[in-house]
Amino acid sequence: DGTTWTDQYSGIPKHLWGVTYGNNIWVTNGDDGTILTSSDGTDWTIRTSGVTEELNEVLYENNTFVTFGNNGTILTSLDGTDWTIRNSGTFNNLPAGTYGNGTFVAVGRNGTIITSTDAVTWTSRTSGTSEHLRGVSYGNGTFVAIGMEGGIITSTDAVTWTSRTSGTSVHFRRVIYKE
Repeated sequence: DGTTWTDQYSGIPKHLWGVTYGNNIWVTNGDDGTILTSSDGTDWTIRTSGVTEELNEVLYENNTFVTFGNNGTILTSLDGTDWTIRNSGTFNNLPAGTYGNGTFVAVGRNGTIITSTDAVTWTSRTSGTSEHLRGVSYGNGTFVAIGMEGGIITSTDAVTWTSRTSGTSVHFRRVIYKE
């Protein structure tokens, strides 16, 4: 109900950074390539990711689980159980990703932006910033990426990005769109 919360233990002493639900399964990810799944949010099963990098975020979009991590790590899975390593084309950390308008977008260090229509083949995009991007979201026809020093950039196609003025120099971490 969003009001009453019950503490659950994953069964492993790792930091968990992202969680999503899709295809009737919960998936969470975290330190040292950790991926766990649960059908009920209570009992968790360790999955083999094939990587040791920190995994920062996981999405379920377009019938695909996608996880983004450090050193350019991207993994995909159709069922949340079996994971495939993808070539992101970057070694920059990827703390966030989103999906919108038929496109996956991942953002990261040094203004990194990469895009994909299938979460398998990734293309580097020019962000116009060297700031570390920490969050990205899609809504109302616009992608919004945010980051360090109050950085905000936007795009309607995930290819061409425009810098916006935030009026602050605080570090942004997450951005969401809510209808």
